[in-house]
Order: sequence, then structure tokens, then C-alpha cells
Amino acid sequence: MAIASPPTLVGITLTAEHERRAVELHRSAIVVDCSSVLKQEPSHIKRARAGGVTVTNHTVTRVRSDLLQALREVNSCRRWIDANPDDVLLCLGVDDIFTAKQTNREAIIFGPQNTEMLGTDLDFVGTFYDLGVRIMQLTYQRQNWVGTGCGEARDGGLSTFGKMVVSAMDDLGMIVDLSHCGHQTGMDAIEHSKNPVLLTHAHPFALSPHVRAKSDDLIKALAAKGGVIGLTALSGFSYRPEQPKVRPALDRWAEHMQYLVNLVGIDHVGIGLDFDETNTPAKWAADHAAQPELETGWGWDDRRIHDLTHAGEEVNVTRALVWAGFSDAEIIKILGENFLRVFKRVWK
Repeated sequence: MAIASPPTLVGITLTAEHERRAVELHRSAIVVDCSSVLKQEPSHIKRARAGGVTVTNHTVTRVRSDLLQALREVNSCRRWIDANPDDVLLCLGVDDIFTAKQTNREAIIFGPQNTEMLGTDLDFVGTFYDLGVRIMQLTYQRQNWVGTGCGEARDGGLSTFGKMVVSAMDDLGMIVDLSHCGHQTGMDAIEHSKNPVLLTHAHPFALSPHVRAKSDDLIKALAAKGGVIGLTALSGFSYRPEQPKVRPALDRWAEHMQYLVNLVGIDHVGIGLDFDETNTPAKWAADHAAQPELETGWGWDDRRIHDLTHAGEEVNVTRALVWAGFSDAEIIKILGENFLRVFKRVWK
């Protein structure tokens, strides 16, 4: 990323000094994108390297995978990592993140977005930990044995089995993710866990209402426990209510970030851009047909905010933060230090 003339970006105007700061900060920082579905192909490696990504929390299993399918998917990704040792490595602990930064590689965290593959067998939490899973989301939209997803009309909270799962994750050193959980399930998990928990990819309901958005009360409870929220960058999660049909841009993303910082402080925010490299127009349509509550009114071409459409554009996060007036120290925290603090505390 050579320092050149500032690029033309929608929503923000950069000076030469903005560009110099942004490029140097992004180059030096450990950049943690705490939510992505990566494609196990050379194209992903090219994008991640162009975007300066150090760590990706990868949705390693499909959200509806049963046990056998989830095992196949974990195995497939491990074999891909093994086949590309010069470019990626499996992230089992914080040392792997520093190694990735030092060797210009990408550390891949295995982070399933559901617990359905566990069934009702608590022992499988340990099995997936042994296979490399270090972050696990409790529910995805719907009810499961652990708790309630945010797509359900009624939220029964964390089940008895769910409390056992959270305790097992705590004991192993696996981080709890609440991104698609219902409000009560999320609150119960925060209270029950002895560790900080994460919203790896979410946004504040107060700015852009949606079923996937999180209330101020939940975000504050998460922060009080030491957790971090990763801000996503989808149009349907970033829109301005007064301009619901106008595709948002980097200035709106920066507004969301400033709101979160004002709400819970600079130590509890990060990025979770929610890129899905495996998505297609047909898959996008099918997912929304199966889960209509996820519908946002945005089509395939404009589903993401301007200038944050793939991992190769992640330096634009830093450009937006510089433009918005965040200090160098604050930007380093947002880019990765805050997530690193949680990783250090929870991972064994």
C-alpha cells in the first residue's frame, strides 16, 4: 500500500495528510476483521493481503450444518490452510496472530455462527475446540437447543443446556459470540459467562433499526463485562432512517462507530465487516426467502455500503476513522487491539 494521492471515496473527502496517516496506521496495525465467510481460493488471499488484514474470524461451518457436515467443513478449511502455509495459518492462540503479522500472513480463526452441530451433546464443544474452533456463536436467527435467535418472535433466553454450553466454552477458552442471538438470550449469556463475550458483527438499533441490530442496553452490558462489538458494513444495517433508500457510505459507517464509542467507550469497539465471499445473487435471494426477517430492501448490487464491498478495501475503514477525527491510538484499538485484549484473556 504505497502512499499516493488520496482516493476518491463516497461520503468522505481525504487530504494528503489523511491519506498518509491512514496508510501508515493500517500498515503498522494488527487488523482484526471479526466476521467473514472466506472463500478457500487464491482470490481470498489476494483480497486479504491487499486489504492489510492480519486476522479473520471465519464462519467455518454453514449455519445449518449438522455434526457430520460441520466436521467435513472444518476439515476442508484445515486442509486448505495446510496447503497454503506461506499465506495463511490457523489461529489457535494470540501468538499465532503476532506470527501472522510478522510473516505477512493471515491468521484464520474458526468461528461457527451456530451451535446446531452440537445437538444436545455437550462433549462436542470440546471436540470442536480440539479441531481449532476458538469463537462460537450461540444461535443463528432461530431457536436451537442453546437459546433463541433474533429472528424469533419470542425469546425464551438461554436454556439450561445453553448455560452448560457457555460454561464449557469458558472452561476451554472458547469465546462466546452473540451476534445473531435474541436480546434475552444475549443478556443471559453475558450474565452467565465468566469471561468477556463478543458481538463479532453487529450494529446499534438506535441508529439503524433492524431485527439484527442490538439495543443500547445489550451493548452496554457487553462492554461492562469487558466485551467488544465489531461494527458491520451492510447497507441494511447502516442506512439512515430519514433516507431509507439511499445507499450508505463511509461517513455513515463512521457515525455508527462514533455512536458506539460515545455509548460504551473506545475500548469496546472493533470491526466485523461481515463479508461473505461465497455469496451469490441466488444464494442471497434464497437466504432472504428462508429468513424473511433478514430482508432489508437492498438488492445484490447495493447490499454493502460504498467502498467496503470486499476485504481488499479494508484500508478504507482506517481512512474513514482518520477522516472522522479519531486519534492514532484510538484507531489502533478499533482495528484490532480491543479484540486482542479479549483473545488474550479468554484463550488458554
